[in-house]
Formats: sequence, structure tokens, C-alpha cells
Amino acid sequence: MPVYFSVFQKRIIFLLFLIGLSPLPPGLPDPTALPAQSKTQAAQESLQHEVTVTLKLIQVYVADPKGEPVRDLEKSDFRLYDNDKPQIITDFEKHFLSVSELKLKDAKLPPARDVASLMNRKFLFILDYESNDFEGIGKSKKAVFQFLDTQVQPGDEIALFSFSRMRGLVLYEYLTSDHQKIRTAIKKVLDIPVDRKGWDPWADLGHSILGPETLGPASAPKGDPGLQAIVTADGSSKQTITISSSASQGRPPGERSLASCLNELSKALRHIPGQKNIVLFSRGFGGRVLSKPREIESKAFQAMGKALASANSPVFSVNTTAGSVEQRAKVLGDGTLEQLSKLTGGKYFHDINHDSKIAEDIQSATSNYYVLGYSIASNWDGKFHDIRVDVKRPGYRVYAQRGYFNLLPFNQLSPIEKHLHLLDLALGEKAYFEQHLNFPLIALPFSDSRESNTVLISEIPVQGIREFVGDNAEFIILVFDPSRTIVDSRKTEIDWRAIGQETIRHYSTLALAPGRYDCRVIIRNMVNGRAAVGACSVAFPEKAAAGLKLYPPLLLVTGPGSQYLHIARQGKDPASKSVSLSRIYPYPAKQYVPLVGVLESGTSTLYAELRCAGEGSPDAEIQLSAWLAAEESGLKISMPFHIIDRVRGDDVDIFFLEFEIPNLKPGRYSLRILAEDEATKSTSRTESRFIVDNARADPL
Repeated sequence: MPVYFSVFQKRIIFLLFLIGLSPLPPGLPDPTALPAQSKTQAAQESLQHEVTVTLKLIQVYVADPKGEPVRDLEKSDFRLYDNDKPQIITDFEKHFLSVSELKLKDAKLPPARDVASLMNRKFLFILDYESNDFEGIGKSKKAVFQFLDTQVQPGDEIALFSFSRMRGLVLYEYLTSDHQKIRTAIKKVLDIPVDRKGWDPWADLGHSILGPETLGPASAPKGDPGLQAIVTADGSSKQTITISSSASQGRPPGERSLASCLNELSKALRHIPGQKNIVLFSRGFGGRVLSKPREIESKAFQAMGKALASANSPVFSVNTTAGSVEQRAKVLGDGTLEQLSKLTGGKYFHDINHDSKIAEDIQSATSNYYVLGYSIASNWDGKFHDIRVDVKRPGYRVYAQRGYFNLLPFNQLSPIEKHLHLLDLALGEKAYFEQHLNFPLIALPFSDSRESNTVLISEIPVQGIREFVGDNAEFIILVFDPSRTIVDSRKTEIDWRAIGQETIRHYSTLALAPGRYDCRVIIRNMVNGRAAVGACSVAFPEKAAAGLKLYPPLLLVTGPGSQYLHIARQGKDPASKSVSLSRIYPYPAKQYVPLVGVLESGTSTLYAELRCAGEGSPDAEIQLSAWLAAEESGLKISMPFHIIDRVRGDDVDIFFLEFEIPNLKPGRYSLRILAEDEATKSTSRTESRFIVDNARADPL
């Protein structure tokens, strides 16, 4: 049976995705298009959402008359109202992270929800490059380090952004509890403010852009005419179905305002449970945003503040004017930072020089809170709900989010929110909404060529896709480098009714530089948002100076010939020069299929295509040896094999190997192969990993 995971997750702070793509160019036939009547019927059916009951979680901070946090309240002390209607508080927790002797008090929770993991603290640090100077940026980074060094808790999730009017919000690291990633990201951020004439010195760093407009694909080559998908019957070049789509080039980013970017960010943050604390380092928005003569800017500022407040995202604004008292007083005069903190329920800090006190005050304001849970109907209408929380004890002040928005059906989301959803599918770890189907994906380096050197292969359960995702869906490939820059992206649309087999295998070739990459294949219904995701990582090695070089073997099992969905990039850049799978791995495609998912327990024979490059003539004597390593136990297992065939092509030897497999227990294994050139004594070693389980059909 397929494995399901939740979809709309904590990393929806990514606001703009990099692969803005358009429909087919005019005049091109679309062999995957649904009839108009079918499309209308599918859209209507997808909008018939069931009204379900879900658990709504509210974070609450309570202060006594002296302003100190109150820690001794119980569920019975609270009253909660949703649109002025009293609610029954069904779930209750206490979080007092700054007091070591107090531990989390758990109430009885629904078994499918882990409230404690959903309601951990979240911080978004934003460095304003637009309204700042060298000294202010440097001290902002110092203040972030001060918080990380003295106040951060192990479970805190942190994200790092910067802002400029030419680039909008730029993401350096998304919400993560790996705080070392944040430290590394801060060190990489340049201490260079944006030039007032428009020069943006860090615009080409390659980080994901976050702004109010939908941009074209920054990762796609200029002049890229589009993408192409070809379904072949046996891995050969014979076309049976051709599907094309055009990639839009996008508009230039233009100028953005911090207010509009934060307003758009709030749309993403309102989907994340709990409090999302924004720490903004800036010298202000400019007094004009509060003045009546600039009514448009004033309304945008007020709308931003209300949107952040409703998303439960208080802003702790820090004035980065680091000069004299007179200089700071001049910036204080515009009042925008202080007003923003008041609008959102945060706190204003007038002097960046007091970084220790800033860290302590943010810690105090965010580390003592209660979690209240109550049941709500999941109405897909996007309406806003007012929330009011109070306590029965007199004189106490209660701070809680002011409200929330009901979710909208997927096809009514803005392009920005759909892009967020896509990046959630690609990079999310924690689950908050809906589900997606998981299918296996592998990536194998096969060459040192700059034009095409790595192949992606996935195993797609067609019937599962049709039942869970739908007949017509977009097919998207994303490749991320370690900084989460998208180095390759492709998209097309597929009508899965055109695929006759129960299982199909997709492949694409990539041109990667040495390094580690995360690869994703996403199949998504654009009407209801249902999706299937394949995920894997690959490390492309540095080119060896000399000697033999083995590439990771493609593992194979016996099986009927499969259809192969080839998603290739078109264009003149090196990455566009795709290579057919049959050329990379010339195995008999009618008798064998790639092992992408799970190897069924009890299988006695395994096959592999092994590519070997380097010194030596075509007749060089290459001695091979192989063994299995059980990853859990480290046990080394002998692997007898024989060479079925050896083919010379493109300066590589390709060995077709047959292995005798002992009876393996379920678990993870690594097939390791060593090659030695008897003449030069040059050696090379490689490996491929796989999983043994009782159910062959189970995905990874």
C-alpha cells in the first residue's frame, strides 16, 4: 500500500517560487488536454469539500498587573470566543521554557496530533538592507548571534531573511531547528546595504526571492523555449506520446516595499499554527506611511500590521540607527517601527546597541505561554474569524492572536500561495494540512560530462496517481543545491489516462556541478492541490585526476517492459542536452526494469549496470569484486556474481552484472563494488543503496 504524508507544511514562508510557467504556446496541439466537459465536471467535483471538524490551536501569553508572566493558570481559568461565540476548550498545555523546573503539562490529545511539536517557538529574523547602513547591518547580525548564543531553545525554529526594494524578501534559511544552519547563513550575509541608486550588490547570490509578484524562473536559462516529455515503450528513442509546455520568462522584479512584502508573507504565516515571532532590524518605514497626505502608503502599512496580527505574527522591531542620540531621535520620530510592534502585539526596541537586553526581552515575551485547543468546522470559504481570550482572574492582561482565516479551496488560492504550497511539498518536514502520496525516486551520477552527467529515475504508480491526485496533473522536477537555490526546474502536464500500464518509470538527465543536491519530482492537481512527491538526494563527486572511476550502479530486477516518461529540458544550454536512458544503461529493457522502490524479500537474483571510466584500453583487464553491507548492523555479506555482458561506449566500459542474493532480512543495504585495472593497479569503489521489505509495491 502507498505511504501518505501531509502536505501544507511549516516552510510556507517561501513566498515566490522560481519556475513561473505558462500553458502551451498558441497553435500547438495538446495531446494531454481533457475535454472541456470533463474539465468542468472535475473542477465542480473538486469543490465539493466535506465539512470536517479539526483542532484549532491558540497560543496565549498572560501577564499579571506588574507585567510578569503568569504560570499557574489552568484550563478552567480561560474563556475563549470565536466570532463572539463561547468555545469549549478541549486541549490545554503550559509552555514555560525559561523556567527549568517547570515541565510541559500535557492534556489528553487526539492520537493523530502532536500539539507540543506543532506549537514550538518560531522566529523569523529579517535584516532590512533598504533602510539601513553598514554599521546597522553589522550590529543586526551581532544581535541575532546574541539571541542564538544566550536565549535560543533546542526546539526553536528559526528563519533568516533580508529585504531590499529591488529584490523583495530574500530567504537565506527557512524555519529550521538546526541552529548551526542559521549561524552559517548569517556569516554568509554581506554587510553591504543597498545603494540608493538601485545597485543591489548581493542580488546574484542565488537565494530564493520572496516578494509580492510572481516572477519568472530565475533558475531557467535565458531563452529557454520550454520543456518536453516523451513516453517511450522500452527506453528507446521511439516516441509514443509527446507533451510540451512553454516556460514563461517572467517580468523584471521592479521595486517592492517592505510593507507589501510583509503583507504577502502574512498570508503564508497564517497557515502555520502558533505564534510566529518576527524580529525586524530596520531604521523605519518612513514617517510618510503614517501621514494623511500619503493615504495609499498609510493604508498599506495599516493593512500589513493587521494582516500580521491576524496571522499571530508579532513584530519585535529593532531600530538599527547606530549613531548619536540625535540621529536615533530623528529616526524615532517617524514612529513606524513602534507603531508596527503595537499593531501586531510585539515590542519596539529603540537602540540596537543593547543587544543583550533585546535578546532577554524577546525571550521573556515568547517563552511563557499557554496553548488552548478547541474544535472548529473546516469551512473552505476563506472567511476571517475573530478570536477573543480572557481569564477569570481580575487585573490580568491576555495576549493572543486576534483571529484566523478559514482555508480556501486550492484553485482559489493566489499564485503566490500555490507556489508556497509547491515548495512545501518539496521541502516540508512537519505536516499541518492535507496529505500527499509518496513514490520512490533515485539519482545516479553516470558521467563527468558538463552537458549531462546525472540521471533521475522514479517509479510512479499510475493507478495510485489517478485515484489520489487525478487524471490530469502537472509534472514538476526541482533540484536544490545546499543553499536551497533551485539549479534545475522543469514542468509539463500529463493526462494519466493516456498511460496504459499500472506502473510507469520517469527519467530525466541533469547537468550538475560537484556538490550535494536534493531532488524532487512533484505531480500535482491544479484544481484541488492533491499531490504525489518523489524525493532523494545525490552527491556529485569532484572529477578524479587520473585512474579508474566507477559510477554508482543502476540496480535492476526482472520484469515486463515498462513505459518510460522522459522529461527533458529544451534549449541551447549544456543542461538541455539530454541523453536517452538506453544509451546510458543499455540493458535489455523488455526483460529488466530499474529497482527504484523496494526489493521484495526473498528475491534471489539482482542485476546491475555498472559504468567504469578512466585509463586503459577497451581490452584492459578490469577485476571486479562486490559485497553487501547491512546499514543497521554493519554486517558484510558476500555477493557472488558473474558478468553477463561488457559494452564499450563513450570512453566508458559498461558491465551488465548478475548477483546471487542470499535470503536477506528486511532493512537497508548497500551494494558495494570495487574495480581494479590489473595493468595500472588503479582502483575505484562505488555503491548503490536499496531497501529490502516484504511488500515489493511499497514505496520508499
